[in-house]
Amino acid sequence: MKRPIAISLSPNTDARDVSLALRLLVSARLRDDPTSISQVAHELSKRFAGRFVVLHTSGRQALYDLLRMYGVGLGDEVIIQAFTCIAVPEPILWVGATPIYADLPAGKQALQGQYSIDPQEVLKKITPNTKAIIVQHTFGIPGPIDEIIHIAKEKNIVVIEDCAHAFGAHLHGKPLGTIADAAFVSFGRDKCLSSIYGGASIIKSRQHMEKLRALHNVRKQPPLRWVMQQLLHPVLFSVVVPFYFVSGIGKAMLVIFQRLGLLSRAVAIEERKGRKPEHVAYQYPPALAQLLLVQLKKIDAMNVRRRTIASRYMKELANTGIELPELPEQSESVWLRFPVIVKNQQQLLFMAREHKMLLGDWYDAVLVPRTSDRMEFRYTDGSCPVAERVASNVINLPTYPLLTDTQVTEIIAFIKSYAS
Repeated sequence: MKRPIAISLSPNTDARDVSLALRLLVSARLRDDPTSISQVAHELSKRFAGRFVVLHTSGRQALYDLLRMYGVGLGDEVIIQAFTCIAVPEPILWVGATPIYADLPAGKQALQGQYSIDPQEVLKKITPNTKAIIVQHTFGIPGPIDEIIHIAKEKNIVVIEDCAHAFGAHLHGKPLGTIADAAFVSFGRDKCLSSIYGGASIIKSRQHMEKLRALHNVRKQPPLRWVMQQLLHPVLFSVVVPFYFVSGIGKAMLVIFQRLGLLSRAVAIEERKGRKPEHVAYQYPPALAQLLLVQLKKIDAMNVRRRTIASRYMKELANTGIELPELPEQSESVWLRFPVIVKNQQQLLFMAREHKMLLGDWYDAVLVPRTSDRMEFRYTDGSCPVAERVASNVINLPTYPLLTDTQVTEIIAFIKSYAS
């Protein structure tokens, strides 16, 4: 059965991923092969200009360890942007520090590709307690990292790049993740690379690498139950996705698999209240590293495909009145998703589902999931008005590599007909 247009349902998974996951599920020898960890770290180091790499079970675990390595703790402040996932403020709260939210750029820029933090807003938020600034390269579009580094250098503040959306993106010829003091990436289920759960910290010095490894190595290996739950993800989604829009069959299967504990959630229920999910206590397992090795072999082709699809959106949606993103000068995005600003966000997302298309809602609130307790994450409603306005008007068009040219044409036709 043909795969439907579904931006968030295991978008990177193809037959190779499913086949490997099945072999790993039935073979303890494959699951426990420790060489895959060092192989992944080596491959990632090459991708990040020879920087040191430490693997983690998620991007938020990587950020948690980076903050601890830099000594961020009680009484400290970390500046982040509004218009993000709770996975960013979570680790800040876990170390006892306070997330300070800065707005997106105002004016025309706010609606044309500037989905990252506003340097002028950062300047306003800095206090003697500011210990770090996190620059999020949202949707794979390079954020204002040079400007933030310039601000931070004068005040001896650490700058960390959030490359969760941006594996393979460049600015001024440099890979994102190699420009600031440190960076973290995510290998979550709908990121550029996916091992269902996973992440990495990227750092300059061997000394920092050793500190991070020491923090990570005291953790225990995850239980077999948890590892197998992640390995089941590509297998079960290969069944769920084709039936997603067929008489509710796929949606029902998804709910059943989650309730039976066969599938994990991207954001655990306890996280919405700021509590640590179970995976933060685990080391990154070899089985997931093997999934990632297969993805690494495909990443260049996948990013080329994402850019090709994004180019079609840019060209064929130009002059339609829809606000399209723009790239900074001398930059190359990976377009994890292609954001557009519309006036009828929720109506459009609903109509897309009626047309058997699952488009993206990153981010339909300043902190997502929108059901999270914003007060728990120290966000005050109204404090970042531009981010709140953008969150009410943005949708994402899919760019995942399995999308066919015919499906891209269908998406463009739908947006032209129904977006306003």
